[in-house]
Amino acid sequence: MDIDTFRNDPLWIINNRDEPFILFFDETNNPRTFRLTEKGFNSDTRDFFILGGIGFKNEKALKNVSTDKLFEEFKLQQNSTEIKFKHIRRGAENFIDLMKSDRVRIFIEWLLDNKLVIHYSFTDNLYYSIVDIVDSLDDSAIMNWGFNREVKNSLYLLAKENQTTFVKLLIEFDYPNIKSHRLFIEKVVDWIESVNINDDFYLEYFRQVLKSYRTKELPFLKDNQDDILIGDYSLLYWRSLSIFKNATSKLDHEFNIEKYLKKDPLTSNRKKLENYLFEDSKNDKFIQLSDLILGILRYWLSFLDGRSVEEISNVFGQVAYEEKLSLYKLQRVMNQSLNISNGFKHGIGSNDIEKKINFFLEYDFNVDKGNVSNN
Repeated sequence: MDIDTFRNDPLWIINNRDEPFILFFDETNNPRTFRLTEKGFNSDTRDFFILGGIGFKNEKALKNVSTDKLFEEFKLQQNSTEIKFKHIRRGAENFIDLMKSDRVRIFIEWLLDNKLVIHYSFTDNLYYSIVDIVDSLDDSAIMNWGFNREVKNSLYLLAKENQTTFVKLLIEFDYPNIKSHRLFIEKVVDWIESVNINDDFYLEYFRQVLKSYRTKELPFLKDNQDDILIGDYSLLYWRSLSIFKNATSKLDHEFNIEKYLKKDPLTSNRKKLENYLFEDSKNDKFIQLSDLILGILRYWLSFLDGRSVEEISNVFGQVAYEEKLSLYKLQRVMNQSLNISNGFKHGIGSNDIEKKINFFLEYDFNVDKGNVSNN
């Protein structure tokens, strides 16, 4: 697979993408295949797939960082062969409780003090699965990229709020392999009309356009496998390895991805890309630490996804000072990472979740900055 065409796409304008970063990867919430079952989905749609971890600006920065003191402060049992997120979670059931963990606090401070970067790509499975309905419309019908995103966002929020009835509709037609496009379109049109009680403009526009497709086919919803919504998550791997082609990337073993890369290797200027390797996490502490940050990000995205901006703001306003300080330090690590490269944050998700992520990144936690390292 040639990556140069992909990298030259105007949508992938990434600053500092050619720098020799050292990136470590793990993943979380990987159902391998996301599909429809007789009862719904095979995986909870609230569990975003996330690929990412920690990283360094270059080899010199990597050599200047030691994990010895950090692992000593974790105070793990002597029979522990590697550290996992469960070891620092300390039984926390949600993101705010996670910020109360002393091990999480120690880890976030270590990231900040050592100027490490956080990089991540996520996929909202429900969003990814249904946007082909919108993308099947002609460009002239959906206006522009921004309008397209708003239509997708409204459809996603409606499907999320009325998931039971929407999923029944998808199951009925073996989505995304539609055989009767006319009947499917009629059912979607009727469904939107029945549940769009707030008379959302984008939904009504989409419904009216969709009505004109009764005599057409939705091109992205044919010649697919019945009920297979996401065959695998290789796209996020391809993206990360392609965008940062001059980085050295070390990934925890994921044998399906390794198989695909071996079968169809990444190439640049007709040469095989050799910028990555797969490693057993037991042999690499930085991959282990990537598991920790992904665990934190998993809780973070779940927290944001399950609340409105107003509810998020209310929670932040009520947390105790120590948790607020940890939230601020996590926010600072994220923002410092994005200042190095905006490519360290990537998501296949709705405008709604992007709005909440940006709210977190810009929120004023009103803490004493003197309690935070200024390195």
